[in-house]
Amino acid sequence: MKLTWKRTLAALVPAIGIVWAGAAMAQVETLKIGVVSALSGPGSEWGLAQDGAIKIAALEANEKGGLKVGDKTYKIEVISYDDQYKAALAVTGATRLVEQDKVKYVFGPMGSAAVLAVEPIFEQNKVIAIIGAYAEEALNAKTKYAFRGFPTQVEFAGPMVAWLKKNRPELKTVAHLEPNDATGWSAQKLLRADYEAAGYKIVSDELYERSLTDFQPVMTRILAANPDIIELASIPPGTAGLVMRQARELGFKGQFVKIGGPGTPQIVAGAGKQFAEGLICYIPTDRNTKNYKYLETQYAKVLKPPMNGFVVYFYDTARMLLRAMQAAGTVDDTDKVAAALQKESPYEGVQGSIRWGGMQKYGVNRQILTPVYIGMIKDGDEVIVGRMD
Repeated sequence: MKLTWKRTLAALVPAIGIVWAGAAMAQVETLKIGVVSALSGPGSEWGLAQDGAIKIAALEANEKGGLKVGDKTYKIEVISYDDQYKAALAVTGATRLVEQDKVKYVFGPMGSAAVLAVEPIFEQNKVIAIIGAYAEEALNAKTKYAFRGFPTQVEFAGPMVAWLKKNRPELKTVAHLEPNDATGWSAQKLLRADYEAAGYKIVSDELYERSLTDFQPVMTRILAANPDIIELASIPPGTAGLVMRQARELGFKGQFVKIGGPGTPQIVAGAGKQFAEGLICYIPTDRNTKNYKYLETQYAKVLKPPMNGFVVYFYDTARMLLRAMQAAGTVDDTDKVAAALQKESPYEGVQGSIRWGGMQKYGVNRQILTPVYIGMIKDGDEVIVGRMD
């Protein structure tokens, strides 16, 4: 799984409400679903969540004999390409999926810059894409074929800042560190507004290159501003852990907050158990539920653990997509499938009722809305301390 380009065949699942074909079906055709996402490097925890989610859904379908759509039965083949969280590689991967592999359904990319670069390819070719991306502009009134498969900071940052203000009123000042790309720029703009609206003072705004591993110079500048909070937002989990370790080693005694992409195991591994203690963070789901434990078991069949919490979102949207194909009665007409997918709302997902929304903010109802959680790292693990519906 270390090659830049990957082709993988998946076979999996029990998806509630989806009709599976019996093993006796005479002729089985192939339905190709693509993935273009960060499968290696910084951010790969999240990209692998997209990849793993559709592979689990495919495995479930194939183990039941295939996906029954109209009078045909399909074995699902997942073709995965690694964009390494880089827009240029995402464009190459998306082009190969569309022109060479002839796919009509794609999961990814995850990074904002990559999504913004490939969306025109998908829109022009009528390819339904279940995207990531925190950038607000990834969805707009002209979007016809993209659906965002996870909630963004637009949906949960404000409530998390309000929770922080209520529960830790002694904290007054914030330093904010983000990657120097479209994801980081979007997060920095949004979180500055949310923190300032809640009465916090932003004392430092810093950007770093994703290849950076020595954060001492930037941390020295941040600590000179004497912040109460260091906000790590959209920094990948492993890198966030490294930042925490180096900041603590330089003497930072304040509060770390991460209102962005999850990954507690990688954060703890990067920071060390001692330095990760007390981090307040966004987490996508309750990892102690029966549904989550089931997904962890299935994930281990298709990719190497640990599983990132983002899997829950993309697994649910994968199942919604397969149901939409069945409702539309076709896998070829993506206009019909997109319309049917829009109607898969509300949907009873892994962690409760989810739905499509976002018209007021984005001009289109293609944003998944689901419960999300506020967590705290205690003794090397995450503990839920709040929930936002």
